[in-house]
Amino acid sequence: MTGSVAGELGTSPLGSSQARSSGGRSRLSGVVAARVRLVTLVAIAALVVLNGADVVTTHMLLAHRGVEANPLSSLLLASSSLLWVKLALLLLLGAKVLNSRPRLGVMGAACFAAGIYATAVLSNLLVLHLALS
Repeated sequence: MTGSVAGELGTSPLGSSQARSSGGRSRLSGVVAARVRLVTLVAIAALVVLNGADVVTTHMLLAHRGVEANPLSSLLLASSSLLWVKLALLLLLGAKVLNSRPRLGVMGAACFAAGIYATAVLSNLLVLHLALS
């Protein structure tokens, strides 16, 4: 069965049922919706940890004559509020996820952002290792 035919019949290509909303968009059903919400919340939790690690490793690099390339982050670092601003934004995002219906796009974006922040932290660690060598 192709994706377009499956969409017309109210099932996804993977076979799970979905309910149609009034706008013609499919809503995720019970188990799938719960898993999407769980994965999204785990990705947001990973973002909290990774943002904290990013701030810590950035401070370590700045202590070794590094430079913050992001002008907004540089401004927030100067006022010692970078970590709090990041955590507040992630708290708002988490509250929004908990209070709205699960969406695959939000899940994908949260996982992608976690991957980007993991890359930033690893990059900071690599530069720090090279600076200390």
